Parts: sequence; C-alpha cells; structure tokens
Amino acid sequence: MNTEKQYIQAFNNGYILAQYEPDFLNILTRGLTPTNNYLHGLFGGKKQLELENTQEQMFELQQLRYQAQSKGRNLDKGN
Repeated sequence: MNTEKQYIQAFNNGYILAQYEPDFLNILTRGLTPTNNYLHGLFGGKKQLELENTQEQMFELQQLRYQAQSKGRNLDKGN
C-alpha cells in the first residue's frame, strides 16, 4: 500500500473511531507521537472530527444568540 493510500485509510479510521469509539481512540493514541503516515492519518481523522464538532457547536451558539437578540428586540417593541 502506498503512503497516500495508507494515510487516507488511517484518516478514515481515525475519523470513524473518534465518532463512534472516542474513549477507545483516546486510549489508543494516549502518549503516542505520529511517527509514520498511518499515525499521522489516524491523528488527522481524529482532529478533523473535533474541528467539525467545534464548528457545529459554534454555529448552534450563534443561532441561539441571534434568537435571544431577536426575542429581546420583540420584547422591547411590545410584541
């Protein structure tokens, strides 16, 4: 398996493990430093899911803030 395919496979594995078995992945990667393409991919997939979750949470927070501001304006106008 070439290095690019190995990285992609590990990235996908890391993403799926982070999504469905995050505790296992944390145990598996605790204390490891990525030293090869597989580990770089595994860590990359884990990080990608964390990034997506953070972005989703930020979007939800922005929506809640907007809704709260809208309700505040409606209340101020007597609606």
